[in-house]
Amino acid sequence: MVAKSSRFWDQCCAVLKRFAPILALTALCWLVFLANHLFWQGQLTQHGIIPRHLSSLPGILWAPFLHMSFQHLAANTPPLLILGAILCGRSRGEFAAATVAGIILGGGLTWALARSAVHVGASGLVFCYFGYLASLALFNRSILTLLLSIVCIVGYGGILRGILPTSTGVSWEGHLMGLCSGVAAAWLNSKLSPQPKPKLAGRPETSDGVDVWR
Repeated sequence: MVAKSSRFWDQCCAVLKRFAPILALTALCWLVFLANHLFWQGQLTQHGIIPRHLSSLPGILWAPFLHMSFQHLAANTPPLLILGAILCGRSRGEFAAATVAGIILGGGLTWALARSAVHVGASGLVFCYFGYLASLALFNRSILTLLLSIVCIVGYGGILRGILPTSTGVSWEGHLMGLCSGVAAAWLNSKLSPQPKPKLAGRPETSDGVDVWR
């Protein structure tokens, strides 16, 4: 009984360790939101991305953790957790790469190309994770990645409406740049990942003249 309990807790710890990055990132968003609105009356949101303002370059790093309202953060939390957890489930390295791409590349493109406004929120990361997972089948053609891409598109394909300029209060540019950065990260990962070498049929001969069956 003790051995079974020990194995159970070991498995729980392994699961928590696997998904710790996305849990920590989501918790950080909520901690920043609470601190911002309890102690600074929401003034930290002014330190987001203000396109083409040199003084707001640090906002590229802060913007994903800043949210205008409770509704803003609450809407971003479920897809951030679910898509981020899928990435962590694949590997924490992929999660880290997609997150860095979403923050640095997506935020940098928003700073360079978006309209003049304060752009904040984790939705850019959500679109980055979605773009990464939805495009995996294009660059890593296997049954598993195809199924994963289909599931993500079916489950969250509706968010693509967020890249259309339908509301002045929505950073559709941040969504679009996040999506593009996710696709770019998936492409780069496919190029950097070692490709399996094709096996040659036949009976290769060693340098010693000894036949070896493989």
